Amino acid sequence: MTCAGCVGERAKPQPIVLPEAPGWLSPVAVPNLKTGMDARVALARTYTALALANGRLGEGRDWYAGVRAGVAGSKSQ
Repeated sequence: MTCAGCVGERAKPQPIVLPEAPGWLSPVAVPNLKTGMDARVALARTYTALALANGRLGEGRDWYAGVRAGVAGSKSQ
């Protein structure tokens, strides 16, 4: 009977609501390349799309690290 106060119903943990993915995480459009197009133009378009996609991946990694840090911090409160 002494420990009867400890046996009570435990509070359920509150669900964690993560934010929606930012708009900059949307897919990068594939460049429109056509037969007979100047190869330098085609390469420049492809390079630009690749650089944009890699930049978004880096930003996405940083954003996700922030989300993880926020979730980890909320558990200790």
